[in-house]
Amino acid sequence: MRIIKNTLIILLTITVCVLIYYNLNYQKQLKENARMINKTLEENSSLEEQLNTAFNDFQLTEDAANDFPIYSYDELLQINYTGTKEDVIKELMEYSHLIPYESIADGMEFIQEEAQILSHEWAFMPFGDGVTGGYLLLKFRVDGDTGHYPSHIEVIDSYLHGEGFKQNAVQVSMPQNE
Repeated sequence: MRIIKNTLIILLTITVCVLIYYNLNYQKQLKENARMINKTLEENSSLEEQLNTAFNDFQLTEDAANDFPIYSYDELLQINYTGTKEDVIKELMEYSHLIPYESIADGMEFIQEEAQILSHEWAFMPFGDGVTGGYLLLKFRVDGDTGHYPSHIEVIDSYLHGEGFKQNAVQVSMPQNE
């Protein structure tokens, strides 16, 4: 009986020691998990700040959508042009007579929302009449005296949906504003 009692005490002692060991490891793991959670929360806050900064920068870029490409700034500074790309698009909208195709419906017009100013002297101008449409690639110049767009327009290339052919370049000189 004494042997059984001693064996039970030893087993109970081993069990208590194992339980204490697992409890200490569990507490250590809880502390490590809490540390990892805090680190993750800090990283998350940092990433949120970076995301907000990037979003604000993107909004600034969106606001700057009327700005010319960076490589055009030197050219524009030389002629003292202070307008935006949108100003140029509005001016070019008046030259839909340059579209070298006959209208099927109400007359070919440039599509202002899709027009793109590629640089200080190149524009991609989609056009249409509600039934068919296409694109013009325009080259234009600035009047060096007044700094106004456009002083000369040249149709470099054109495309009509469904036709698949190119038009020859058409040059148009604009009358000088007085």
